Amino acid sequence: MTFYPAFRAAFACRASACRHSCCKGWEIDVDEAALRRYAAVKGTLGQELRRNIFQDDDGAHFLLTEDERCPFLQPDGLCRLICELGEAALCEICAQHPRFYVPFCTETFGECEFCGYGLSCEAACALLLEDDQPLRVASDEMGEIMTVPVLLNLPEDALRFDGALPSEAYLRRMSETEPIDERWPQELSRLSGGLKDLNGLPTGVYYNRVLQYVLLRQLDRMGETPLERLIDYARDSTAFVAAQDALFGTNAEHLRRWSEQIEYSTENVDILLQ
Repeated sequence: MTFYPAFRAAFACRASACRHSCCKGWEIDVDEAALRRYAAVKGTLGQELRRNIFQDDDGAHFLLTEDERCPFLQPDGLCRLICELGEAALCEICAQHPRFYVPFCTETFGECEFCGYGLSCEAACALLLEDDQPLRVASDEMGEIMTVPVLLNLPEDALRFDGALPSEAYLRRMSETEPIDERWPQELSRLSGGLKDLNGLPTGVYYNRVLQYVLLRQLDRMGETPLERLIDYARDSTAFVAAQDALFGTNAEHLRRWSEQIEYSTENVDILLQ
């Protein structure tokens, strides 16, 4: 059974309006099926496709430009492959991003999967920030909408953010994560310096939604990590974001940057779950 956030119907890529294009700064893998399609493309575009794909024994990926852009990302922010060949031309990772799929198991529903939208995507972050209702999930099979505590058979209070500051252990481990860029250590230092002036953090529906969504992303770890530990990780991560909001003003970019730094690195998540 596949569950997804109830806001799925409202999700839409911001395309050229996105300030943080997923076509910049990420190595973009090209799957075998896409390689076969690209090998058949004729003309100038076909030549450019084959010239801009690197292949070795580990697979294939697009060669990024000097400023780390996909070679087919146009100046207007749109994908040239979509513009000229249609969305069916995309390789699998581009067609699926920012979706993620997490298998998990519950006593109530058995073997399940959660299909969500990664929070490195500003459109996904905005959907969490702008809705003032509790986070809900649904499935096509059941046709029902339920809260995350109901999905996981937990009391509602178990997944509420209480406004406590992030733990010292979490902050220490955060400093041990591999920085995604040169700005990240500076942002972390600025936050750490401001925490001493805070006695508590903002609470409310938005932070409950963040906590629960962060938890959903890691449910596939339940077999190796106790659920209580995953909840602690989600709570500390929410506190990290809430602290930035308290110090610098509520902004979905704080959540997006946290996700970009942590959730897209298995190693970084492992460090925070130690």
